[in-house]
Amino acid sequence: MSSDKAIGIVETRGVVALSAGIEAMIKTADVRCIAVERVTSGYLAAAVQGTLAAVRQAVSAGEAAIRQHGDLRSSQIYPKPHPATAALLESGDSTRIRTVIAELQGNS
Repeated sequence: MSSDKAIGIVETRGVVALSAGIEAMIKTADVRCIAVERVTSGYLAAAVQGTLAAVRQAVSAGEAAIRQHGDLRSSQIYPKPHPATAALLESGDSTRIRTVIAELQGNS
């Protein structure tokens, strides 16, 4: 990860609020969603990555959308994160999420 990259994380309660936040972040700025995690019962977090300016703009838009659709628990921006931090987020549970989606599609 180059030094001009940043990571932004938002945490909320509920899938609808998180979905609205992710949608707003991705549509507002040139960022990509690198992780979606279940923090605890009912609480979820999403992380986006891009340039510092784009991440700031995206997190701001995500916070507004989350507040409109639910409860914003927390948000944070990490400029110039250590490569290990980004690697942890990127290798998170995306495979688990894909597995769950595949199982749900197979059961419908």
